[in-house]
Amino acid sequence: VKPLLLDSGSQFRCPPPPAIGSAQLEQEVKEVVELQAALTNEQKALVEFMRDGPKSVQQAGHWLIFAQDVSVRDNHTLDQDVKMYFAVEAAAMDGFIACWDTKMEYDFARPYTLVHYYYKDKMIKGWGGPEKGMIEMPGQEWRPYSPETFLCPPFPSYVSGHSSISGACAEILKLFTGSDHFGIEVKRKPGEMTEPERMGDEVTLQFPTFTETANMAGMSRVLGGYHIQCENSEGLKLGRNVAAFVWQKYLYHTGEKN
Repeated sequence: VKPLLLDSGSQFRCPPPPAIGSAQLEQEVKEVVELQAALTNEQKALVEFMRDGPKSVQQAGHWLIFAQDVSVRDNHTLDQDVKMYFAVEAAAMDGFIACWDTKMEYDFARPYTLVHYYYKDKMIKGWGGPEKGMIEMPGQEWRPYSPETFLCPPFPSYVSGHSSISGACAEILKLFTGSDHFGIEVKRKPGEMTEPERMGDEVTLQFPTFTETANMAGMSRVLGGYHIQCENSEGLKLGRNVAAFVWQKYLYHTGEKN
């Protein structure tokens, strides 16, 4: 797929993921299991808010909605909106292309598979599914904190798409506005999209800066059991590399100075 502003989809390709059998991979799989077993209501709400699920806006749409928040907050003119949305969507498009280049290069397994491999026939604590909550289970029965209809995305895990796109779009909004300040909040009832029969009291998710919002989006994928930590950190790094390159092209095409 030809990128919009990047030179190629492989321009910022991530280094290889940790090898099967390595101490790093074993530790990162262990981290996913332990994090999921101890999810707080705030973390459940964050996982659901950032996950969206099928038939949703997904991460690019999330960041276009965040851009709308910026437009309203800063009283944008039409000219400002056209430029901002172009920059954000260009970063999202090229971010996805770059992310999928890495995914297809390494074809790496999801935590769903890795936990089953590392913890087969070992008793662990995890989310048992709707109406069950957190229970003790054999490792091969572990699952992400996700509805029955959408256990995990059906494509390679390394690197995280949520992290890549969030890192890219957050960096563009920071560069466009000249500040990292975001300052929005969202109210959610934890469990409403995953285990409505066990739904918790309403919580408030706060997104103080663009950078922290991207970090929270990426971390939500580890908390939910969709990615291990290196897929998050490398995805964020990839997205920010894409954004820095896209921003220079944006400045060139708009005739603005850095």
